[in-house]
Amino acid sequence: MRRFGRVVLGGTFDRLHVGHEALLATAFRAGRTVAIGLTTDRYLAAHPKPDRERIATFGARRRALARWLAARYACSRWTIVPLENAFGRSVEDGVDALVVSADTLAGGRRVNAERRRLGRRTVPLLTVPLVLGDDLEPVSSRRIRSGAIDRAGRRRAPISVAVSVRRPEDLGPVRAAVRRVFPRSRIEAVPFGRSASASARKGAALHELALAVDRGSPSGRRVAVAAPALELATVRLAAPSPAALAGELAAYLGRARREPL
Repeated sequence: MRRFGRVVLGGTFDRLHVGHEALLATAFRAGRTVAIGLTTDRYLAAHPKPDRERIATFGARRRALARWLAARYACSRWTIVPLENAFGRSVEDGVDALVVSADTLAGGRRVNAERRRLGRRTVPLLTVPLVLGDDLEPVSSRRIRSGAIDRAGRRRAPISVAVSVRRPEDLGPVRAAVRRVFPRSRIEAVPFGRSASASARKGAALHELALAVDRGSPSGRRVAVAAPALELATVRLAAPSPAALAGELAAYLGRARREPL
């Protein structure tokens, strides 16, 4: 990764979670120093978020963020500053890069537009992929506040999973793989459609997660995974036997849960 002098990012950082940690880790890998804009209570009052009454106060959020940072990085490398407007210090001189998440990239582009308006140079936008929870939906403070997931992205309630297979003998191994990765899942077998991707999309329309397995080569499988807001690219698994299918599918689902996409 390219190295910069001063890197800036901003946010509310309520219920500090694995998605926040990915943003911060990227900032510290990229920058010698990191400035973090933390939205104030006044800013949030003017820009309401879902469950606003359950968002921690500025003081509590700042203390939690400072504890997390102090446990990992030298205090000389970071500062936390109140964020009173959409831009904060991101439009000042001395900023070398801006860290944004995949869903706040538009805000980063607005920062650069404002920098141009002010006659300042634009800065690189370091975009961090979204971190997914157990249900392959992005981890967010909103979902944590609602009680759907914890700060590590783990579901607090069973997840509804649709499973469809081209070959009946694949149903057992697929169920076993799902149970291994999502122990508290509720699994429903649904009819296979014209393709794995079409079947997964159809299953995701009525369930929180859907998997479809088609026969690829004589010994392989094609696997499609979808959720209401996400569809992963169809992958090929070697899977020469039902037991191998269970193991390879569980490994693939585990990676999808752990790795930012």
